Amino acid sequence: MANKKSYYAFEGPSGTTIEFRATSLQQAMVIKKKKAEELGFAKEDFDLTGIRNKQGQGE
Repeated sequence: MANKKSYYAFEGPSGTTIEFRATSLQQAMVIKKKKAEELGFAKEDFDLTGIRNKQGQGE
């Protein structure tokens, strides 16, 4: 059985958003940490704003 991935969206300082696919919330939190650090922010600066099965447009 294949792992089902969902899209996780996080919003941070000044409206900065990051969105990516992950197989679980735990995996999403690890990816969020790496992406926040790449942008020069702390992982705590980003809050979860959404989880969905398909990539949304205009949501």
